[in-house]
Amino acid sequence: MATVIVEGVEGIAAACRLWAGPGRLAPPSVLAGELLATVGYGGGELPPDAGVAVAVPNAVLGGEPWLELWPAASPPVTGRAGPLAYAHDGRLLFGTGRLPIAGGAEPAAHALFSGLLALAAAHGYPHLLRVWNYLPGINEERDGLEVYRSFNLGRARAWVSHYGLAAERRFCASSAVGAPGEELLVCFLAARAPGRHVENPRQLAAWRYPPRYGPVGPSFSRLTVAPPGLGPCCFLSGTASVVGHATRHAGDPVAQLAETRENIGRALAAAANHGPERWRSGLGALAFAKVYLRRPADLGGVRAGLASHLAAGQPVLYLEADICRADLLLEIEGVAL
Repeated sequence: MATVIVEGVEGIAAACRLWAGPGRLAPPSVLAGELLATVGYGGGELPPDAGVAVAVPNAVLGGEPWLELWPAASPPVTGRAGPLAYAHDGRLLFGTGRLPIAGGAEPAAHALFSGLLALAAAHGYPHLLRVWNYLPGINEERDGLEVYRSFNLGRARAWVSHYGLAAERRFCASSAVGAPGEELLVCFLAARAPGRHVENPRQLAAWRYPPRYGPVGPSFSRLTVAPPGLGPCCFLSGTASVVGHATRHAGDPVAQLAETRENIGRALAAAANHGPERWRSGLGALAFAKVYLRRPADLGGVRAGLASHLAAGQPVLYLEADICRADLLLEIEGVAL
């Protein structure tokens, strides 16, 4: 049995579940129109007319495979550019790419981000709204540096090469979690007009982290509010138990979850200054959430700890993934409406 979540703008608001029986995924024909992209989780079958098709390698915890569908507003234009596949429909461009990290996470990240920034700009969608990164061995040390820190170097070099000193003002909502395999997988969403990138007053901006976290800080903002005409919606970055720049409650998933909930509430309250008041309701404002867990054994406790903070029927996808810091046990992201 598969769960299908429908995203899109304006249709980001349309989160629904569709079932097509054991082992089968509901075909896109149940939806009106064509697809910009389909993202599969848990090894389910991707439909033949999926648009840009992405299979995320991380295991789904406690449930069936999921599909995330991005409906197109008009017949999409599709193409490839090197390792990148993309589709755009006049409002949004969705793209994805993979590269091996055998030669290092830094050059792989630099190549993918340089390519996606150039591609988005060339097709008239120069403003990134959201990036999802799946990075093998994210906490491992290779060639004297943690893989995530090497990735941050390559990503930052690409942003600065493309935007120069203005790069920090362009950083969008993002997440970076571990993944099986040996390929860096990046998915991205871009628009014609700029969104508003928002920071959480409870946390130091990630790119300003002190050197103890690596040669450069991570290149992302805590949230991105979609531009007028594409919302209202807000993309919440992967959010964890970090206050200021320091991890809180190492080794304690229940306490980390409580701290993460507080961070999400404060971040969405900051975004509500540029959007609807309902965003101040915290987790309940999310159309759906993705929860990344380092330890599958923590699923029951985390699910119970979220239950009273979610709206009735609110979809939550749980995925097994290492988190960007070795002392973090979980991370939550989503889209607020």
